[in-house]
Amino acid sequence: MTTPQAVDERKLQEDYMMLETAKAQLEGLSKQQQLIQLAVEEHVRARETVKSLMKGPTNDELLIPIGADSFVHAKISDNRTAILGIGSGVTVRRSPEEAEKFLDEKIDELSRAFKSIIDRAAQTEALVQELSEKVQSQVEALQSAGKI
Repeated sequence: MTTPQAVDERKLQEDYMMLETAKAQLEGLSKQQQLIQLAVEEHVRARETVKSLMKGPTNDELLIPIGADSFVHAKISDNRTAILGIGSGVTVRRSPEEAEKFLDEKIDELSRAFKSIIDRAAQTEALVQELSEKVQSQVEALQSAGKI
């Protein structure tokens, strides 16, 4: 026969494990947010680079961002097509207008994913808060009953 004390302690352990799992999920969501934000920033930089290439005359010299706040000197050629990565190491050649549109679509897609992660993180944060309060009250109840 199970004692009420064993049931209370088992429930506390279950709730504590749920709390720790929710905290781990929240941390994972935070990391996903950071990665998506970096991807958005990278796509915005690429879009702005494509735009600046369209404005300059042939043989005009530009500084092209290559990442990590680093740039290289380049000259605008007559061939103003862009090569875009579309996934799995596959690239396609597109006009600057098509490249800009493609990058805008990717930015929108990433922004929607970012919002979805924010929503899930808010829900998980609320669950963490609820479980924290529940575990705390269970611990206090068991302590006041002299069971732990």
